[in-house]
Amino acid sequence: MVPNLFDRRIAATMAAFLLWNVADTALSQQISAPLDSGFARTSSIAMSVDEMLGSRKVRALTEPILGPGYPELWIGEVQYKPVRLMRLDIRDPKSGVAQKELVRYMVYRMILRDPTELAGAETAELRRKLEDPNIDPANMLDPTEPQSLQLPRFILTTEDNGQSELYVDEINLEIQQAVFEREFGRRGLAMKMLNSVEAIAEVGEPVPGDDKDALSKAVYGVAVWRNVDPEADFFSVIMSGFSNAYRISTDENGNHIVEEKVILQRFARPGDEFDQDEQEFRFIDDLDTDGDGKIDVRYPNWQYRVRDAKLNIDHMDTVLRNAKVSFVDSQNTAPDAGAAAIPAPAVPAPPAETP
Repeated sequence: MVPNLFDRRIAATMAAFLLWNVADTALSQQISAPLDSGFARTSSIAMSVDEMLGSRKVRALTEPILGPGYPELWIGEVQYKPVRLMRLDIRDPKSGVAQKELVRYMVYRMILRDPTELAGAETAELRRKLEDPNIDPANMLDPTEPQSLQLPRFILTTEDNGQSELYVDEINLEIQQAVFEREFGRRGLAMKMLNSVEAIAEVGEPVPGDDKDALSKAVYGVAVWRNVDPEADFFSVIMSGFSNAYRISTDENGNHIVEEKVILQRFARPGDEFDQDEQEFRFIDDLDTDGDGKIDVRYPNWQYRVRDAKLNIDHMDTVLRNAKVSFVDSQNTAPDAGAAAIPAPAVPAPPAETP
């Protein structure tokens, strides 16, 4: 049985090697719908071949686990307007008393995309290689009937004088209606703008990159934040729930670190708390993080962000690291009877993003 598995290991390795030949192409193709009606930035989409392979690729114990991989992997293009301010009479649900309040909000729209189209003219070839049965894991998971869910979430983090505060978008139908009327007016009679709860839905079919009418298939929504620190000069908006890509690594203590793929956009507000003006919210398009005079990060930026998640999965490494190769390795490197097991080497925790 071992020789047979070894042959399959070679086939899988060769198939994976062929995939790397289109890796650069897959990252170079731009997929985005046109910006209009005040939508000023688009996340486009970003996905490497390594991410598309997911658990189909053999991964050493020192490597992070990427998932879920093609064909379960999905991603959305997110377009958005600048963060704006609005002063409203907000009614307290308990007392019924209305008070003036300054809220921040951001209007967005999302279009589902197919990450394999990043390969451009090589898309068909990339899909053929991704579907190669020779790189299917031996431990195939049972098929599940429920579809993946889109779970949009927007977190605003302020950054000022070394201090950081986190604000999660809130659901307030009163604010939502006021924003809708301001942003779309009579033009929006035939459309809906969803909050982060209403936007929860099953993942549908991706919109082709060459679809000239892609915007008609977009889902519109709004994120709202209240009581944000008015003195903060810089803030970021983290947009999650627009891809199901994940990364799992292990820290020096053997604890699993779970990360989700998110979009990050930074803003600057050079002003003060006494006369807040929405025109002060400026996009930060790039950043020199190490002070060498060169651009290190461009925004919006797809990146992995640590999330609070506890994993208690039996044989997780075996299942998600392509078990047929793990089996071959265990046969070839089986320890002598009575020998102590060698612990898996730890992977350092990913460094925190530099503000």
